[in-house]
Amino acid sequence: MRTNNQPKWVNLPDVVLIEMFKLLSDADRLRASQVCKSWSLAFSTPCLWRSRSFELGGYRAQINGNKASQFAEGFGSYLRNLSISCSHPSYYTCKLFQKSIDQLFSTLKEAETQLIEFEMCRLELERYWKYDTPKEKLVGLFAKFLKTQRRIKCFDMSTAQLPAYGGCRVLDAVAFQSGSSVQDMIIEDFFHSRLVLHSVKKFHKTIGKFTNLKYLALNYNCLSDSILEIFAKSLEGKLTFLNIKVFRYDPHLHRISGLAWKRLARACPQMRVSFWIESIGLHNEIAPILVKEAPVKDVHVWTGYDDDSDWRLADTVNHIAESYTSTLETVSFELDNTGEIVDEALLALVVRCKRLRELNVNAMIAVQTVEELCEMVRHRKIDLTLLHLTCCGLQNEEWKLLASLADIHAQTFKEMNINFNLTCDLYIIDPA
Repeated sequence: MRTNNQPKWVNLPDVVLIEMFKLLSDADRLRASQVCKSWSLAFSTPCLWRSRSFELGGYRAQINGNKASQFAEGFGSYLRNLSISCSHPSYYTCKLFQKSIDQLFSTLKEAETQLIEFEMCRLELERYWKYDTPKEKLVGLFAKFLKTQRRIKCFDMSTAQLPAYGGCRVLDAVAFQSGSSVQDMIIEDFFHSRLVLHSVKKFHKTIGKFTNLKYLALNYNCLSDSILEIFAKSLEGKLTFLNIKVFRYDPHLHRISGLAWKRLARACPQMRVSFWIESIGLHNEIAPILVKEAPVKDVHVWTGYDDDSDWRLADTVNHIAESYTSTLETVSFELDNTGEIVDEALLALVVRCKRLRELNVNAMIAVQTVEELCEMVRHRKIDLTLLHLTCCGLQNEEWKLLASLADIHAQTFKEMNINFNLTCDLYIIDPA
């Protein structure tokens, strides 16, 4: 028997109703909107439609493209955070993707959409788009749309692999009205490899138009003394994180002076520099890049698999320790050091770098070295919060010793609140 004291759905506060709608899929939201007038009004609440991700590649490219345009037509004016992906494009789906992008951007412009975040990762124009004409048309579509955006704060087109002129054209479009609003810019692999971007005058002019960057991720071939000078002037007191990828196939043999780094560090005293070095093992290529005047706090080195090279990896580890003794906080080494011993250098690094908090190593290191590292952590001789070690090339007896070390230290490190993982390349070690 129904009583007047029973709650009625129609009397739900708007704030509760909206929170419920947030948990529903688009289809369920549509069904719920048909329940009553108040639920129909809740369906049109702008906060429900602020963020959207569209997959416009693959065999469903055309279907998903139509759905994206329908969404833009109905809710484009509410949209603030847009993410677009194009997975595994072929020649056929590339053309469909271009058509879908054109239709979507046209509808968003009609809806007067003003984005805060724009993300288009892994476009990989160099890898998948074989012909220049479709590439140029796509670049034109991005540039035309981004030029209408007045308040973008986060711009992410990592792995777009655009040509030099096309990439500068897109960045110019972003800077046209959002140059003073963009705070996070992720343009790692934004340009295709083998380009000497730091020598392109257009890039100098374009990158200087961004005057409010706090987080910037890009490739080493985009940097030079003059580019750092531009940052020191346009981003003074603002840039707090600079993430630099150094890739084997990108031009990386040019040198940035310690003086240029010192000027940038003085202009941006809160700046944290992170280096990601990929597929490079030679000491004479790595060491000149890691200039001691740079305020480097994170270093990640993956050598690749040319294990017949005389890399001088121990010298590289020692160079990092000597250069960033007072700043280094995170180190990740993935070394294919079949012919080189790095144990002594690794132990010296953790002792010298007093601010080191995270150590991740995947290399040929002796079990005795692992034991010494664990003992130093246990006795608080080094102050790590993360210790991940993967030992490669162990014999069966060595693996058993490594497993016993995991058993001995796992509980203690858990109580010390240390993220601890110990394994080898052949077996999974589970202390439990």
